[in-house]
Amino acid sequence: MNAATETDRALVDRVAKGDRAAVRLLFMRHHARIYRFVARQTGSEMMADDIANEVFLELWKQAPGFEGRSEVSTWLLGIARFKALSSLRKKKEG
Repeated sequence: MNAATETDRALVDRVAKGDRAAVRLLFMRHHARIYRFVARQTGSEMMADDIANEVFLELWKQAPGFEGRSEVSTWLLGIARFKALSSLRKKKEG
């Protein structure tokens, strides 16, 4: 299977084994959508860029625990939503 046809789930499995190339592929597939989602949530392009990048760091950390109960894109957007809300909360408090 080549990179263009490899499923997101297969890529997450590769990430769980420490494959950085798989993270890059997932980044290329999902970064723009995550960025747009977070930009709408926060109203800040700067925050959106930072948070979108944090999502992929979290992917690296959490990939071994991904159980596949949702689509990878849904899982990544859930991480993005949590991080966006946390950032907004911190901004409001600080």
